[in-house]
Amino acid sequence: MLGRDAFLLVATTSVASVLIVYAALRETPFFPASFQTTVGECPENRGFPAHRRPILEDHEASWFGGQLMDLREEPLTRKDAGRPSLRFSILNDGYLNVTVRVTKVEGGRLHLTAKWPHSPSICADEKGCVVDKLLSPAEQARLEAAMEPLLHVPSYGCYGGADSSRSILEARDGDTYRIWHQRSTPTNDLHAAADVFLKLGEWPLADEFQRAR
Repeated sequence: MLGRDAFLLVATTSVASVLIVYAALRETPFFPASFQTTVGECPENRGFPAHRRPILEDHEASWFGGQLMDLREEPLTRKDAGRPSLRFSILNDGYLNVTVRVTKVEGGRLHLTAKWPHSPSICADEKGCVVDKLLSPAEQARLEAAMEPLLHVPSYGCYGGADSSRSILEARDGDTYRIWHQRSTPTNDLHAAADVFLKLGEWPLADEFQRAR
């Protein structure tokens, strides 16, 4: 049996190892640096006209990455990320954050993981809520159909209301990585895909998002 001092040493070492790994991930870029100099074409969205701007501005790349890290997510751009993946996130800098990631597994099926933090109204678990499941063929077909229009659109970023939430959709397939992000209520194609992600992820506020048009 471990003595008290030995137990404390093992426990301290384990915590330190977790903190080191977490700190290393904090330093891992979530997005390609080239996106901060590459101009994308943001589509027209209600009161905001179509415009050109960098796909990601420096402060956006840092803030998006930090918020995703808080949800214990990793960069889809990592060389060892492996299988094709999609991830939709709403980032608000608070308890309304949510991310839904799907990854292709053996047999071509999609595995879904959804996460959102603790809050009195939508997540009673102090460690945050997680939904983890394999999508049915019907659910997978529904998601793939919603994604189809966006997969023909190059990456872009959009300006919008300063205090509005961000809707971010990422896609990774082999060496190809794309991102589309908008503030406030997203355009029709992105909103349609987001609606499917959130409902399949069983986010409690998915219906409210769908009605926010």
